[in-house]
Amino acid sequence: MKLTHKIIALSAAALSFAGCSKFVETKVPDTFIDDNYWTSENNVRTYSWEFYNLFTGFGTGTTADFYFSTFSDDQANTGLNAFPTVAAASNGNWDWTLIRKANIMLNRINIVPMSDEAKNHWRATARFFRAFDYFNKVRIFGDVPWIGTPLVLTDTAVIYKPRDPRKLIMDSVLDDIEFAIANLRTDLNNTVNKNVALAFKSRVCLFEGTYRKYHTELSLPDADKWLLAAKDAAEKVMAGPYKLGNYKDLYSSMDLAGNKEALLYKIYVPGALTHSVIGYTNSSTQMHGLTKSAVESYVATDGLPISQSPLYQGDADIKKVRANRDNRLLATIDTFLCYNGTLVSGLSSSSGYRPSKFLNPAATQLAPNNETDAPIFYLSEILLNYAEAAAELDQMGKYTFGQADLDKSVNLLRTRAGIAKLDYVGGQAVAASGVTIADTKRDADVTSLIWEIRRERRVELMMDGFRYQDLMRWKKGAYLDNSKNPDIFLGAKVPDNGKVLRNAAGYIMTYTAATKRAFIDPKHYLTAVPTGQIALYPAGVLKQNPGWE
Repeated sequence: MKLTHKIIALSAAALSFAGCSKFVETKVPDTFIDDNYWTSENNVRTYSWEFYNLFTGFGTGTTADFYFSTFSDDQANTGLNAFPTVAAASNGNWDWTLIRKANIMLNRINIVPMSDEAKNHWRATARFFRAFDYFNKVRIFGDVPWIGTPLVLTDTAVIYKPRDPRKLIMDSVLDDIEFAIANLRTDLNNTVNKNVALAFKSRVCLFEGTYRKYHTELSLPDADKWLLAAKDAAEKVMAGPYKLGNYKDLYSSMDLAGNKEALLYKIYVPGALTHSVIGYTNSSTQMHGLTKSAVESYVATDGLPISQSPLYQGDADIKKVRANRDNRLLATIDTFLCYNGTLVSGLSSSSGYRPSKFLNPAATQLAPNNETDAPIFYLSEILLNYAEAAAELDQMGKYTFGQADLDKSVNLLRTRAGIAKLDYVGGQAVAASGVTIADTKRDADVTSLIWEIRRERRVELMMDGFRYQDLMRWKKGAYLDNSKNPDIFLGAKVPDNGKVLRNAAGYIMTYTAATKRAFIDPKHYLTAVPTGQIALYPAGVLKQNPGWE
């Protein structure tokens, strides 16, 4: 049985802290205010529920970490994802509600009658979510104001403080995570715990370490220290009780409670919280299909890129595309093509490739009533974090990479996917099935080892919401520019049916030939600070990001 207290986003759990009166000056007996709320650990637990809204999972409508996160080189949105040309007046990510909530919780815990162990656990919970929120803000905006105390309206000096440097923010985020690791309880039945905090640390430190390594224009120090921290945190999770299971089960299960790969997951319950991911990949609404670039990134069963593998049969039809390929591709796209003019049971995809990774015939099929659970932190990501951090450190001369590093990380994923393992041949080079990998599409500035680990990350986490920020941290925003990467605006090779738009080679054109999406460096590596927020500050205090002025 699913228990609805386990990571169901309950926005109603937010406290109003307001009294009321009617005819006489008396408080309603069951209304909490700040003065009488902080009386038990159970009240603190209830207060923390709203933080779990930060875990989007499958979302509730058409915003989600999975499938709907289409702004990348992996999917062709039915309506073009374009970079804005001017700074917007508002942005929902420039919001400090949950930062303030965490700071209030940290302040009030001191007066709650509970043990020191309990106080530290709940402090750790608040600091975990404060770090989670701030990390998202840094990825989007870069520098942001650090607020570490609950503010009141008279705290104008802090309310109108300028943006703090990225280094200060990320050091503060890491401090919060370290406190969470040291003080969170170990097993909390699908709520934030010590291993979840370690998993989050591996994610954060990999992001920041690679961002600092590749964005040399920022002159940020200590990339190696962040990468070492990512590797260490990942390795601690890998030593835990988690095990890889069936790939598709992680994304299409009615209940993830027994899934040993999931560290933390979001529960969906009919009548309480449901989503739309299945509905939008199983209806007459045209789907956001995988791009030609994405499908071609999957290797053949011999572990070699399709440009090298004798097992690759080409892409003349879907049967050939799927033949002798990575099982993850087979789980991610369906056995048929569907597109304008050639529908299959009313289904159509922007690229011809029908996303099938999230489907479960036992679930309610109509949006927004889908009830499959969504993974939040899971072992496959941790294995990828470990491999990438270790490879980057080796290239920097801070670690010696070896076969054991592959065997304990990406080779576990490749074995599950039914493809040959990677063999490390030294000098940041790798082989598969006795053949040294030399992918013709590899960037000259990326070593073969790092390229193949990035490939593993791409295909393992396809449509999981990681790809856009991965490109940002690697400083590979140009992959989103169709003039430099034309395959992102192409789909499957199909015959002419008089209705589908194709190029001269027969590939579906997901947009018209005149459609362009340019990536502007450095402008598009960060989002604009909302101009409406800048206008609220004294002139010149809140600065705009480069290129958005």
